[in-house]
Amino acid sequence: MQYAHGEFIITRCGDAVLTQAYGPWNKECVNSFAGEYRTHSESLHGQTWCDIVCVIGESLLIPDAETLLHERVASVNPIGLTHVALVMGESSVRATTQAQLKRVYRDTNIEYVFVDSIEDAVEWLSSKGFTVDQEGIDAHREKVSMKL
Repeated sequence: MQYAHGEFIITRCGDAVLTQAYGPWNKECVNSFAGEYRTHSESLHGQTWCDIVCVIGESLLIPDAETLLHERVASVNPIGLTHVALVMGESSVRATTQAQLKRVYRDTNIEYVFVDSIEDAVEWLSSKGFTVDQEGIDAHREKVSMKL
């Protein structure tokens, strides 16, 4: 068995699940992420919710991890995930990361957008009718800053 390569921090923020992703990810990391994501999203299942995904650095997916993440993402749409805002941070592989994420969300029936900040993500998701909790965002930022 391989070890998970890649990291993440997940926080529930109202109608949103906010993820900070550090890559690159292998399939073991995707499986670990899926388990923790489920814990944070379970109370939202059966209603409509959204995600904010923040990627910085070399947040790439190895091919089998990309395929697995696509399958995992597609599986949560039928239980309520409908919109995802992808916050693209500084990266030397930004174009490649965006291309991978487009493939992850392709054919999932999930509307997604690339934005430059969490504030832009909240604005877009709010325009779609979601409530994103600012206290949750603040708590998430605190967790992220402790990791740095």
